[in-house]
Amino acid sequence: MKTREVFGLNLEMTKHLMKASPKYIIVNSIDTVVGTASTVLQILFYQKLIDLVIYSEPSIAKIAVSFLLYYLLCSAAKAFNHWVTLVFNEKEKRRIYLYYKKMIYTESVKKKIEKYSSETYRNMLHNAVYHNGDYLYSFAVQLLGLMSSAISFLSVLYLFQRLHFIFVFAAVISAVKNCVCSSRVNKLKYEMHQVNMMIERCNTYIYNLFYFKKYIRELRFYPIGNYFISQYARLKELWWQKNKKMTIRRGCEDLICKAADLLIYASNVVVLMLLLVRGEITVGEFSMVLTNFVLLSSYIERIIMFFPAVWDGAKYMKDISDVIHSENYCLKEVKNETAADDSQGACIKCENLCFSYDGKNNVLNNVTAVLPLTKKIAVVGENGSGKTTFVKLLLGLYTPTAGTIEYCCPDRHIKNNMELFSVMLQDYRIFALSVADNILPFPDENGKKRINDAICFCGLEEKVRTLPQGADTILTGEFLEEGICLSGGEQQKTAIARAHAKNRPVLILDEPSGRLDPLSERRLIEKINHLSADKSVILVTHNLTYTKNADLVLYFENGAIAECGSPQQLISCKGRYEKMLSEQMKRMEAEA
Repeated sequence: MKTREVFGLNLEMTKHLMKASPKYIIVNSIDTVVGTASTVLQILFYQKLIDLVIYSEPSIAKIAVSFLLYYLLCSAAKAFNHWVTLVFNEKEKRRIYLYYKKMIYTESVKKKIEKYSSETYRNMLHNAVYHNGDYLYSFAVQLLGLMSSAISFLSVLYLFQRLHFIFVFAAVISAVKNCVCSSRVNKLKYEMHQVNMMIERCNTYIYNLFYFKKYIRELRFYPIGNYFISQYARLKELWWQKNKKMTIRRGCEDLICKAADLLIYASNVVVLMLLLVRGEITVGEFSMVLTNFVLLSSYIERIIMFFPAVWDGAKYMKDISDVIHSENYCLKEVKNETAADDSQGACIKCENLCFSYDGKNNVLNNVTAVLPLTKKIAVVGENGSGKTTFVKLLLGLYTPTAGTIEYCCPDRHIKNNMELFSVMLQDYRIFALSVADNILPFPDENGKKRINDAICFCGLEEKVRTLPQGADTILTGEFLEEGICLSGGEQQKTAIARAHAKNRPVLILDEPSGRLDPLSERRLIEKINHLSADKSVILVTHNLTYTKNADLVLYFENGAIAECGSPQQLISCKGRYEKMLSEQMKRMEAEA
């Protein structure tokens, strides 16, 4: 990493700190100055006190007054430091952590879904999401530490060099030794962090399997749980194999450092004893050097290690910054005016759409279609034909590998494609919220009516009436022990209600009746048919009997539109649609 990039990352995090907690740096700067002055005062006081007692035979009163003044000053400094550390900083850190989490959560959901196919991005996202925000203030803390160390170093250096240069020399040697060891340890820690990222991400996934209710059924009826227990054991073994050498290296280097510290300390004692015997230093100075040698060494170490520490922190900050600044999901502009040569009106124009998940094999091939947004459109075809992928491209969840999509919605103040669609996909999720919040979080003044209308639309009103708190009943039990679990069909109805309550010009439903009983399924389709009189409905379904009332049918096969037209046109053509519809009708008659 270049110097400019390193300091750019640190300054970026500091800017976020200033937004999250403007007072943090100011108060901690004052605390640093007070703490540094208190440390220097303590060193001088004990040296002078020892020499005073041994060589001057002062009165008890003089010693008591000196102790009282020293005690009051140090107590005031300690009290201020404790207030800053235990009260102010803890309060501000809550703000910083909240700001950080909000920023990461907000930014992460903006990113392109394609990014999740990259293990590198998932590792960065894991590091950013599970981090608590310490790196927002780490650079500020390092700067304050540098300031404190510089002031303290100059003060202690002045005292030490008056006694003997060898103590300063030994402190520099000790500090350099510690810096080398710290740099090697930090390098090893980052290497281990990189190696273990994938393992930690997999560990988190396994933890969630055994924690979330939604996995309990499969874990109980199938031996999947035992399989993941064995996978967990394999991951731990893999972790040890990857970290064994680095762990042993860290242990050996730590042992060498401690042996060097012991040798330097013993050398200091020998030199001090010689100087004391010769009468070149006082007992107070002997005590001062022996007590504060490690302190001087630590000040030198902090000064030397400032830049390496900034570099080390930047390595971790880069993951956070990359998540924040990586390419966002791109909102597509919706044209609100009809061009003079455009007779299509409100529509979505797809031209030569191609899409590939892996960059090699296309899932969609040259799909061209005009979807009028005043009609009911059915998207049909066999499994794996590309229906859901096509819908996700319309929604903008994926970016086409090739081709274009244009959105035109005259006479409506719609800025982008997100404001155009309400949607329920097959892989919907029910959250640990109330029924109402699952349908419409953050409702506006008409929100309650929209929620009730949505509940009636999806056929969930009878179930809601039986719940303890009605629509305010919490689901899943993750946050509240009394949480209610809905059946599969009830969950699907909730997801449909969510799409209905969003109330956008285009409603997209992907297999909306997959988990419903026949009666609920028929009622829902009737309501969808009625709804399509007021807004456009795009219905993705395997059940072709529900497409008879559609205005337009797109039949997908092998990632392309094989047939397109009204149901009557496609039936008269005797093609794929007619054949699939006939087979389904025969099967339904046989089952009846």
